[in-house]
Amino acid sequence: MKRSNRLREWVEIIVVALVVALLIENYIFGFAVVQGSSMEPTIKNNDRLLVIKFAYNNKEPQVGDLVIFTPPGNHKKGELFVKRIVAKEEEHFALREGILHINDEVVEEDYVRSEEYIQRVYPFVQGIVPKNSVFVMGDNRNDSNDSRNFGFIEEKQIKGKVVLRVWPLNEITAFVGKN
Repeated sequence: MKRSNRLREWVEIIVVALVVALLIENYIFGFAVVQGSSMEPTIKNNDRLLVIKFAYNNKEPQVGDLVIFTPPGNHKKGELFVKRIVAKEEEHFALREGILHINDEVVEEDYVRSEEYIQRVYPFVQGIVPKNSVFVMGDNRNDSNDSRNFGFIEEKQIKGKVVLRVWPLNEITAFVGKN
């Protein structure tokens, strides 16, 4: 009898721990592994990121935030993108010769990969960001599938805010409050 009670206690502890872990992973924070170079030099291929999932429950996304989101269009099921918000709702954006303008002001972007901008034809290079949406771009402008291609991201597509690079250990970086 004692042995079955002890086993039952262990099963209960394991079940509770799994439920708590799932709740934390789905609603509080999670980790993401970066695949690709679209956010270089800020974030590199194979970096591990800590993502706060409730960051926008009571707060609107801000320009400069690094976000994880579900991309629009035909992407792999469960695939997430990481990009930087460069314009938020009701802001007018324009890309002219690789230079970002918000509300007719040039934006200083010291985080953008420093190389000559390759001029390409994109469907979304100027406009006004709709309500409850953002315009996102990768920091590696020559190698990023971002809002220039697929348009605006609705806030409900955002799964979380990147707050910390946790790997590699010698490059741990906090992204809180950085623009």
